[in-house]
Parts: sequence; structure tokens; C-alpha cells
Amino acid sequence: MNTPPQPLLPNLRADFLIDPQLAFLNHGSFGAVPRAVFDEQTLWRQRIESDPIEILGRQAPHLIDNAKAKIGQFLGMNPKDFGLVTNATEGINCILRSLELSPGDELLTTNHVYNAVRQAMRFIARKTGAAYKEIDVPIPVNSPADIERAITRAISSRTKLLVIDHITSPTALIFPIQNILSTCADRGVDVLIDGAHGPGMLPLDIAALAPAYYSGNLHKWACAPKGCAFLWVRPDKQSAVHPLVVSHFLDQGIAKEFGWQGTRDISAWLAIPRAVQYMSNIGWPAVMTHNHAMAAWANQFLCTKWNVQSISPLDGSMLGSMATVPLPPPLDHLSNEDVLNLQQKLHDHHRVEVPIMTWAGQNYVRPCCQIYNVADDIHRLADAI
Repeated sequence: MNTPPQPLLPNLRADFLIDPQLAFLNHGSFGAVPRAVFDEQTLWRQRIESDPIEILGRQAPHLIDNAKAKIGQFLGMNPKDFGLVTNATEGINCILRSLELSPGDELLTTNHVYNAVRQAMRFIARKTGAAYKEIDVPIPVNSPADIERAITRAISSRTKLLVIDHITSPTALIFPIQNILSTCADRGVDVLIDGAHGPGMLPLDIAALAPAYYSGNLHKWACAPKGCAFLWVRPDKQSAVHPLVVSHFLDQGIAKEFGWQGTRDISAWLAIPRAVQYMSNIGWPAVMTHNHAMAAWANQFLCTKWNVQSISPLDGSMLGSMATVPLPPPLDHLSNEDVLNLQQKLHDHHRVEVPIMTWAGQNYVRPCCQIYNVADDIHRLADAI
């Protein structure tokens, strides 16, 4: 791929509130909302404040159910099988806190795990006496089979739960979750999928996928307001799962329990359907195809420009809408403090916002490609580095 994809529509950047002078290549961290979604949430906040008891005290269950119906249609989920949470990490914590673990049990993940999830797993292992183990999946990864083999070899009779990324955060790789799920099912191991980057990046039918648990963000690639995520639980696992805040509806099902955890601003959740509609109007297949093509091109372009090795196949077959690219020497082995300084300098002096990742002792950048990104954003990053 020698050229980047053409924009889906002219000047999509104007639909977002992002500073027009900023090459914003960090959609994968907290997302960015279209103006229409921002306005929708603002309207909901006004409605709530104009009549708080009516909206929060009486209408909230119905309003949340309506929002969940749209989310369920988008992602292949029955509304009664999932609850809304603020982020994927919260959903994962709900599952980890709900497990009955004993000394000798094992919590298993890979070294590509998101650090907040790593810490949550270590915390639960420490409290219960269970073991925490990370599978080494070295890079470069030549094919999905490399990942599948490493995980298959590591599963043992002690493995109580495998926590696996759908798309990894530090390395931006799509993991072969379908094959991993099949292997784990054969061995009687439950799988919790960290789908922080899944919704809006890849086509999803979560009920058909049928892991034990799937926790995903909607404020990233689905462009919902910040604080929008969900936790789906397979029906046979639901009775043991509860939100982190246990409130009035204990043991009345995850939909009801997660629907009320005390007073909170639900305006972000109620604006989710508007985000899904905005992207649907452009066309989800076109959005996903464009963003993938941009990420694959960016990976090739930056690897060539900086003379570094791609960590995955150069055809982009293991990438979604972002790519993790090694920084060239001497920036590839900066200290943590120097990484922070480099990121700030890129922002302040070059008006480039891009995540810089440190993984296995080496520094990388992870450009994220959303519909508003254009080739010039990647060129500016390349030249700034």
C-alpha cells in the first residue's frame, strides 16, 4: 500500500470539536465526540437538571433501556445480558471481584495486557491467594497463529480465567479471539475479553462470539461521550456477577443491578444512540475499512521513513484502526521522564498528539486513525520525530 485512503467525506474534521491546528492521532485513548453527540449530551443534561426527580427517579430505567436497545442492535447483544459502566476496566474489575478464587487457582493473561487490567488482576490474586501469570508473546508477531500457540501452551489445569485483549492497547494487535475461545472451551477455561478497542473498530456480534464475559468501551471508536462502556455476561454466568457499587437491586439480574448504582449523571449513556447513529449515517463498513486502511498505510509509511521494523505483518492483516511503530534511535530507549517530555514537546512545539508507549523496555508511537484523520497528520508526526 503506497498511498493513504481518500477521505470518506470532505472535511469530516469540522464535525468534531478537536483543535483544528492539532494533528490528533490519539483517538484510541479517550476518543473524541462529534459535535452532534456533544450537543445531544448537553440536551440530556439540561433535561435532567430541569426536572431531576422525574428524569432520574422515575424515567431513568426506561431511558437507559431505550439506549441499551440501540447498543444491543449495534453489537449483537440482548439488553438483559449487559450493563452499562464507565469504562472497560470497570467492567473487568466487576468480573474479577465476582470470582470465587482459591489458593492454587490461576489468573492468566499475556504481556500485551493493558496495565490497569494487569494491576486489577494482581490485586485480586493477592487478596485470594491465586496466582497471576503473564504469557510472553514476543514481537514481531508474524501471524495470529504465533499468539494462539503461545496461549494454548500456557493454559493449565490451574487456569481459572483467561483475560485476553480483543485489540491490544500497547501493541495495537488484533488477537485471534475466536480460535482462543474454542481452545479454552475445549479445556473448560472461562475467557474474559478486554474489548476496550473493539466496538466501532471491528464488526461485532458478541452473543454469537459467546465468551464468558466481554467488556468494551463505547467512548473510543464508537465516538460516544467519555464514560460510556458496557459489560456483557453470558447468561450461565450472570448470577454471580455484580457491579462494583451494590445498591438497591441486588440479585435482580445484571441489567437491573447495573442500571442503578446510586445517583450519577446518566447523560453520557443516553447520548450513546446518537453516536451510533452519526457513524451509521456515514456507514460502519466504510468507516472500519477506511480507518484500517489508514492505519495500515501509516504503519508502512512510518516504518520506511524511520527505517524500523514493523511489529506485525506489513500488509496490515493484524491491525485495526491503529498501529504501534518502534521509535527510531536514540528515541527508542528513553527514560520514563524523557518519554513524557517528548510527548509534551510534540504537543507544544509541533501540535502533534500521539501516544508514546513503553513496552518491554522499548519506546513506540501508536498513531490512531479515525475518520477525521488525513495523511498530513501522519506526515507531521514523521517529520516531528
